[in-house]
Amino acid sequence: MTHARRAGPIEAALLLAAVAAPLLLGLAVLAPNRIVPPRLIGPGEAEALAFLIPAALAALAATALPARLAVLACAGALCALLGALGDAAARLAGSSEAARLGPAAGGWIAIGALLLAARLATGRAAMGARGRAVVAIGIAAALGAMLALGLLDNLGLVREAAARGPELRVAFAGHLQLVAAALLPALAVGAACGAIAFAAPRAGTSVMGLLAALQVIPAMALFALLIEPLAALGRAVPLLREAGLRGIGAAPAVIGVFLYLLLPIAAAMRAALGAAPGAAVDAARGLGFAPAQVLWRVRLPLGAPVLLGGLRVAAVQAVGLVTLGALVGAGGFGVLMFQGLGQFAPDLILLGALPVAALALMLDAVLRGLEDGLSPTPEAAR
Repeated sequence: MTHARRAGPIEAALLLAAVAAPLLLGLAVLAPNRIVPPRLIGPGEAEALAFLIPAALAALAATALPARLAVLACAGALCALLGALGDAAARLAGSSEAARLGPAAGGWIAIGALLLAARLATGRAAMGARGRAVVAIGIAAALGAMLALGLLDNLGLVREAAARGPELRVAFAGHLQLVAAALLPALAVGAACGAIAFAAPRAGTSVMGLLAALQVIPAMALFALLIEPLAALGRAVPLLREAGLRGIGAAPAVIGVFLYLLLPIAAAMRAALGAAPGAAVDAARGLGFAPAQVLWRVRLPLGAPVLLGGLRVAAVQAVGLVTLGALVGAGGFGVLMFQGLGQFAPDLILLGALPVAALALMLDAVLRGLEDGLSPTPEAAR
């Protein structure tokens, strides 16, 4: 199989945008403190040409390089761009503890464009899930090395993370607990609903319709609707209140997210049970398999990739929805995000938002890898 030697038009446009955006829209913004509005910092004022020139050259070279080398060029350009931001932060904000420097619109566009171009280059190289994982781990390792060397210590986001280390760890643990508390029961109940919908299509229509109706309710409205019934139940049954079932806190967030996750899991389970070829099911019955044996030894193994696809959607959805639970006192990374919104502190908002995005991407990648591993290859299908 041959791979494209040059970047396609979209990939080339992204790489050119990564070069032009810092020049046209600014590289960084500098705020002396949280009271004074930030001001725009251009590449010239940042005096970071020692980093920006290699970044621009690497990005331009990626437009003409073979796919695998283009991935390396994009990663190198990204590291150089981050180095430019770190160097600018050391020059302009390093002497002040209150100052915060972060990427401007041009810097964010360049970072996003380089990441998207690297992803397109991995597709051009026909890298599978394992290859994409290696690329992601390599970029994360390079970022970790820059942090370990102190090259990014003066960036506002890194300063905020260092100042709020204990809060960050609590938010991480709380977010994972909330996701697990909603996702695991939803997997069991949703799978049962999907099985009912497959086995009894008439009843399944009502079940799936009810689950679909829940999706129409906005998340915050659903959380708010749960507050008073849960509070009343906690007052009526003190044991439940002592166990944590209250109107404010984790309970409305977990129950609300649980209800949202039922539809993707139920739909995936119904599709998974129907994914087995009719010939395979007939052969199993011809061999004397009982209905339960057909389910566990034929339908579920052959439909596992479909079920994992639904679980992947639900897991990513759970990571995002749990963030809103902070508004009803549930905790998690949403606490940092809403604190940042209240204080007009972009670095604090990012400190909550970026881990949520990273966690969602990680879960998506892991479950997608499992899904691809269980999917039959074309040779096996033949």
